[in-house]
Amino acid sequence: MSPKDLERIPESARWMVCSRLLAKLPLLYDIVYRPVVGESYDEREHEIWIEMAREARDLADAFHLPRQTAVELAGTLSTLAWAFFGRDFQFDRVNGDEESTALRIRRCPFVEEADLVEIDHGLLPDRCIAFMIPLVELLNPAFTLRYVRAACAGDRVCELRVLPREQADEEV
Repeated sequence: MSPKDLERIPESARWMVCSRLLAKLPLLYDIVYRPVVGESYDEREHEIWIEMAREARDLADAFHLPRQTAVELAGTLSTLAWAFFGRDFQFDRVNGDEESTALRIRRCPFVEEADLVEIDHGLLPDRCIAFMIPLVELLNPAFTLRYVRAACAGDRVCELRVLPREQADEEV
């Protein structure tokens, strides 16, 4: 096999395969390793998602993605999710301003892959939280992320709020 053989597969097809596999991989690991690892599985897996958030932050640093305001953070969050997990993610900015903004996820590759491998959606929220919240806080420590709705928890769509940490602390 030579590099020329790889060129026979269009780049868009390679991108699609990689992003779908990355969305499916945590589900496959869950099926295989949760029964063996037991109760500490979630904690160990969270460490992996947090490390992926660090990698995403490094990508944002390398390409100078904006993150000074809530609106910029929401846009960068969408860009990084697409870069890591493919364009099967469909985001809309719902409302907000520079201080606080909401994102709606209309389509999530993790939910779609969970359906394909018949995994309970209840296993998904912790993974998403373990990636998205640390990512926002790594991108700009003055902000955090809160989940308003979650499709994998039974809501019609996901809705996330990017807001200042101080405001989030006051709401608790």
